[in-house]
Amino acid sequence: MIAFAKPKNKRLFIAAVAMLVLGVLGLVLGIYFSQLLKADAEDGTSPNFNSLIPKGESIEQLGDWQKLTPPEGGDPAWVFVDEIDGVAVQVSQQVLPGTLKADPDNRIAELARSGNYNTKLDVDGTKVYIGTSAKGPQSVMFTKNGLFVLIKSWSAINNDAWTSYISSLQ
Repeated sequence: MIAFAKPKNKRLFIAAVAMLVLGVLGLVLGIYFSQLLKADAEDGTSPNFNSLIPKGESIEQLGDWQKLTPPEGGDPAWVFVDEIDGVAVQVSQQVLPGTLKADPDNRIAELARSGNYNTKLDVDGTKVYIGTSAKGPQSVMFTKNGLFVLIKSWSAINNDAWTSYISSLQ
């Protein structure tokens, strides 16, 4: 058994122990907060996958990325805003969710049927589904390069403009 000698100056001993405890606590908190900051940095402000943006554009020109995290968890979607023929569009993309990975073409076709995406385009071999609401806004969905892409427009856009825009996404 280890025996400690009684300190000669009790106040000095208490101060030394307090300093030691504070030092260890400071070290532990420093490590903890540095890990939090590292996790935030890894979480980042841009996608951790090869995203699609229109050829000749930079994400900075498009107003940068916005991250949308689903409330139930899962992979976030990354969004930017652009224009097609003067109509504002919101382009979101994410890594193919697990429910779509096994058979993306057929799964997207099923989603399109159930969501009333009544127009189908073929853009450079990519099957694109367009749904148009009675008031004009459109939703477009497709998969490309292992990503699920959903584009929402504020009003109707003609099919040629959609084809051109989707073809430009690289």
